[in-house]
Amino acid sequence: MVVEIIQREVPTRGIGYIILRDCPEERLGEALGRGMEKLKKAGAKSVLATSLPEGEPLHPGPCGVWRLTHVHDMVAMEAPLTGREKPQDKLVLRPLKRSSEDRVFLELAGRSFDGVPNARTYTAAGLHRQGIRAGLAYQGEELVGLYEVDLTEKIPALAALAIAPDLRRQGLGRRLLRTLLDGMRSPTCTLTVSSANLPALELFRSEGFAQTGVVSNWFEVV
Repeated sequence: MVVEIIQREVPTRGIGYIILRDCPEERLGEALGRGMEKLKKAGAKSVLATSLPEGEPLHPGPCGVWRLTHVHDMVAMEAPLTGREKPQDKLVLRPLKRSSEDRVFLELAGRSFDGVPNARTYTAAGLHRQGIRAGLAYQGEELVGLYEVDLTEKIPALAALAIAPDLRRQGLGRRLLRTLLDGMRSPTCTLTVSSANLPALELFRSEGFAQTGVVSNWFEVV
């Protein structure tokens, strides 16, 4: 049994995470208690838990002294890239090259992903990992969003896409997605998104992404 406790989002978002791996059902309460004690001491206002392999053995309802409520799933999606029409109104993509651009990315990510389930908390060091392409998106000279593409595997994965909160509902998210996909030299692209992030789900589905599986189920622990 392995209990992974993630605290990095506690200072910024007040959320802590517990990941249980190969945990026998009779030890679930014990494992959750271990995670809850550490996260509450760290100041977590809410705690989400999942168990791997997918879907086992957590389920809604009481678990020892705890109660689990299913909140969302992280789902895998994939889209074919061959045969797509060339976008006519692409945004300008600028990879991160200077520390000042890193700071802009981090500030925009903090605003854009606030409240998004299981959104990653970014750090400057994490933006320049090998195989990761992170950058800012512009409409002319106006900063409108950010992106991150993971090229560590044979099939590229869209790791992040966001439009500044005050510029949403103008079609910029679709333009950014189409711009990114047009620049990929691969027959397909994958991504992972929360089932609770309905605007993102609707966008991806409308652009040809189909669900290929469930990566993890997440439960609030109280």
